[in-house]
Amino acid sequence: MTEEDKKIIGNKKHLYDETIKYDETNLPKELKEYIKLLKEYDKKKDWLSYDLKFDEFEMRLGAYLRAGKISDYDYKKLIAKYGWLYD
Repeated sequence: MTEEDKKIIGNKKHLYDETIKYDETNLPKELKEYIKLLKEYDKKKDWLSYDLKFDEFEMRLGAYLRAGKISDYDYKKLIAKYGWLYD
């Protein structure tokens, strides 16, 4: 990790909010795959790839929400957990 990365990420242990608990077992397979990728980027501390993939994830979450395949609660929890970069 470069010094610039450290300035952007700060002292956060993860690129997502690990304090938010959410059971992902009932999510559609596609959303689980996005989460898996986000966690892989987190392990590498690759914040740029994480941020780009989160944009895709956010759009897919919205599509699943509009289609009634996830609840508003699910949408909000997942955005809060994986999208802290947008605060």
